[in-house]
Amino acid sequence: MSAEVAPLELSGIWDVPAGCVVRPLGRGYNNYLYRLYDSAGVPLPYVLRVYGNHANPKYIQHEMAVLAQLAGQGLPFAVPAPIPTRRGELWALVDNGQSVRLMVLIPFIRGENPVVHDLGQAEGAGEAMAVLHAALARVESRGAGAPRPYIELGKVHPLVHDPFEAMRAVGSLASKADVARVDAVLERIYAHEKRIRALPQQLIHGDFITGNILMEGPRVTGVLDFENCAFNPRGMDFAIAVDTWCWDVMGSGREWERVAALARGYGRAGRLGDEEIALLPAMVLLRNANVLMHLVGRFLANLSPYVDVASWLESLARVDAWLTLYGERLIACVRDNLGK
Repeated sequence: MSAEVAPLELSGIWDVPAGCVVRPLGRGYNNYLYRLYDSAGVPLPYVLRVYGNHANPKYIQHEMAVLAQLAGQGLPFAVPAPIPTRRGELWALVDNGQSVRLMVLIPFIRGENPVVHDLGQAEGAGEAMAVLHAALARVESRGAGAPRPYIELGKVHPLVHDPFEAMRAVGSLASKADVARVDAVLERIYAHEKRIRALPQQLIHGDFITGNILMEGPRVTGVLDFENCAFNPRGMDFAIAVDTWCWDVMGSGREWERVAALARGYGRAGRLGDEEIALLPAMVLLRNANVLMHLVGRFLANLSPYVDVASWLESLARVDAWLTLYGERLIACVRDNLGK
């Protein structure tokens, strides 16, 4: 879809004004978001989500079921509430002239993505994470159609069966140093595999990053994108948040006030056990390795350029170096600030 398009005539699919157009709100590796506008350019209270990874409704049925149950829990923030099509379905398969795309229409949620250096927003996001965890623990799900747990690195992407072979599969694009670094990271993760699997498991958001959170000041107004919602240790979401909130200042000393703020916020509405906290460094590494497997798979499937893999390799190296130096400090910072 181009930056501004109207050829789909969405009014034939959903109950929206005829002639409306869409303009991009943003995108991740997998999906695109568009705001709807009427023919005069006035914004409408709708967002169109276009799945870029696949066009198979069975892959989003788990996500839709989770969202439906969260909608009835009276959360203090919004989550996506898919709007039924004129046929009563929660999604649409649309031929845009180039390919068939899976699309979902959701209400527009007010707010902006949090700023990582705003400690009040970090606290608010941490508290919202704990509230969401309590709500997700009440969701009834057998996990059918859900993504595999983070620790199952060999099942992240169908083209990556063996994590240790992932970098070798891309051929000469990966240097020997890249291969050795990934091997070392994987060995450190698998050294903790039994402990990670032994942690209490529940549905978690699975991608608790700034781009999936909307806020007004210190208050979370919405949590988006439940595509990665799956059974994992609760600490995985906290590890993901630490990674995204601290990445730009890792090693500077400024990361600790952000970690402390996330922990204070989480502790206002929830708790993490001692073992969950102790395994946070391993789970931060696991998050980065999991995304790398996904990006390698997308590259092998000709869906993403190798530059995406190379960029994430640089990120992985930086995170690994930080955790090697400061993993114990991360554990202590979370433990000392949780619930303050």
